[in-house]
Amino acid sequence: MRDIPLFTGQNGTATLIFREIPYRGLAYVLVRQVWDGRTAALLAECRDFCRAAGAARVLATADEPLDFLPHVHDMVELSCRREALPPPTPPVPLCPVTEETFETYRTLYNRLFRAVPNAATCTVEGLRQALREEQVCLALDGGEVAGVAQWTDGCLRAIGVLPAHRGLGYPLALTILARMTAETVTLGVSSANGPALRLYERLGFVQSRLLSRWYDLDALREG
Repeated sequence: MRDIPLFTGQNGTATLIFREIPYRGLAYVLVRQVWDGRTAALLAECRDFCRAAGAARVLATADEPLDFLPHVHDMVELSCRREALPPPTPPVPLCPVTEETFETYRTLYNRLFRAVPNAATCTVEGLRQALREEQVCLALDGGEVAGVAQWTDGCLRAIGVLPAHRGLGYPLALTILARMTAETVTLGVSSANGPALRLYERLGFVQSRLLSRWYDLDALREG
């Protein structure tokens, strides 16, 4: 399902993200410009359009606070200087994703991140692009596939570990961070993802900026 980069309505413009509708029934609205302060009217317009496209739930963000709506969560950027990282632990074995393990990675990634707010579903096209631009690996524990990891030289894109291998996240993160050469490492995380926040704080990451604040459009008064 195609996104709409510039939706122009009667009350302003917005970007409508539809890519998660087929997988999670979720659509996102990014407010771009509002005519004459008609923010609520624009949001209602976008919500109705997203519902017509098949969305069961619609979240919205804007440059201005949308305090008349329930706040769902924030996306924040965390950063850490590599020199401030904890001492390394024994490395976790990593297996780069190949054609043979392509679907294994996709299935595991989507299982691990399906309930994480604002996490994108790992599609075939998305994973192929990631393999061209990022490091993408399966994490092993005792010879078994235990988790997933994605990163660039200066950005930690994703870490996920199966419940049966609880406790592997910390050494897995340090294993990946040790492979980076950038002086400062960044990552994006939802404020609602408590386990991830606790892990990154333990590693020494601190919030460097607010990326976006998300609100529930289902609570917007009809009409």
